Amino acid sequence: MTANREKDKVTHTSIDVLIICREVAAQKELTSCLSEFDVSFKVVTSENTALLNLNDCIFKLVMADVEILESGEFNLLHQIRQNLLLNIPIVAILPHHAEALQAKCFNAGISGCFTRPISKIEVMGILTQFLSKETDLINGDRRKIKFEIIDLTYLKEVSMGDAGFEQEMATKFIAIIVDDLEALNEALAASNYKQLRRVAHQMLTTISVMGLGSKISSNLRSIEFDDLSEEQLSQQVQLVTAICTKAKEEVLTFLKA
Repeated sequence: MTANREKDKVTHTSIDVLIICREVAAQKELTSCLSEFDVSFKVVTSENTALLNLNDCIFKLVMADVEILESGEFNLLHQIRQNLLLNIPIVAILPHHAEALQAKCFNAGISGCFTRPISKIEVMGILTQFLSKETDLINGDRRKIKFEIIDLTYLKEVSMGDAGFEQEMATKFIAIIVDDLEALNEALAASNYKQLRRVAHQMLTTISVMGLGSKISSNLRSIEFDDLSEEQLSQQVQLVTAICTKAKEEVLTFLKA
């Protein structure tokens, strides 16, 4: 068991993220990202140890390997919700292209998920969705730029004034959102609804990085989960495409500022 900050002796220490993961490589990837974002964390490798820590400390988010989560018909989830009475967000770490497992997690009540290999921008998207930050760090004149679509608040908070990091995340966002929109529209044109739902879910993480959740997360969830007609799906995809295209233009403006 490890922690990136020394735990004090007071009961109910507050820590941002509890990581429940047995795989050492995944631990290293995830803790490296969290350390870079100045997010406090604790790593455990078993369900029992996780429950003990959740009882003793205050966590804002749980990130757990899906093999641990789904053991015993999602016993850990039930223990957290029903015995500890905690409504903390629980995010599953999934293998790549595991749509059936992803659906099983959501049906069980898991808050969100991301896939291995773990990427920095995906982790940041999860943090933006589920981990509220109390700080409000000001980052030079760029903060004064007003945007209609994007919201850079969380990006600036986690960057802690590192303009290079902000540029890296913004550049990655543009590359990923272009690919996502292309995949979304291609899946719609081909009537590949399984792929359409997969891309819509993937985009929930991408859009969070630039604060687009309040704009289109409900539309993406509708594409992923609702029983929509072809016309309704087309309307949702068109709306998501229009907003993301505008967001891409604003991110380019941000990069040039």
